[in-house]
Amino acid sequence: MRHVFASCLLALIAATAAAQAPIPVVERVFTEGEVATRVSLFSNRVVVVSITENGHQGFLQRMTLPVDQYLIYLGILQKATEELGKQPVTSSISTPGSEVVVTLHLGPNSPRVIRFSPLATVSLELALITGAINDLESLVRSESPSSEELRGWVPQRGDRVELIAGGFALVSEVLDDGVVVLEYEDTYIREFVGPDDRDKVILRVVEPGK
Repeated sequence: MRHVFASCLLALIAATAAAQAPIPVVERVFTEGEVATRVSLFSNRVVVVSITENGHQGFLQRMTLPVDQYLIYLGILQKATEELGKQPVTSSISTPGSEVVVTLHLGPNSPRVIRFSPLATVSLELALITGAINDLESLVRSESPSSEELRGWVPQRGDRVELIAGGFALVSEVLDDGVVVLEYEDTYIREFVGPDDRDKVILRVVEPGK
């Protein structure tokens, strides 16, 4: 019964959060020298991974988790945060130039900021939190760079798109089964792209058709 109640509570939290402006759920910044990698999970189910070097952003990618997957991660993070002790870092190791900063917007005393060396020994609860963040980062990095942008795209004849391999093309036809026929601007070669392969070929929609 307790498990059912907890699941319902998490679903209510997720639904309430989705109806409001997105807020951070958990965030981790791993700094090594001049490079900082930030992983952020927001209440609207969006995960963002960004990498900056010398203060300049060189990588940014995001994805939206399915509701059921988001609730699983939310449950893991919520439970681990609630059970996190006052001293979740159990060893004091100094690594100048390298640091991990985890900010929790869940549980008591939120937001809670925890700083530690990447070589430090941490409690089981903090290990679960960082493990979940590692999973989220891997999910985003393995996602096609254009999948998020194309998620809500409804192809129309005349749409101009930029291609992942470089160059541009126009949507010359959209077939009944969702196949998009691309006509390359430079060569006029036509390519048939199925619905499941769009984000492997198309980087972004540059200009919608008229």
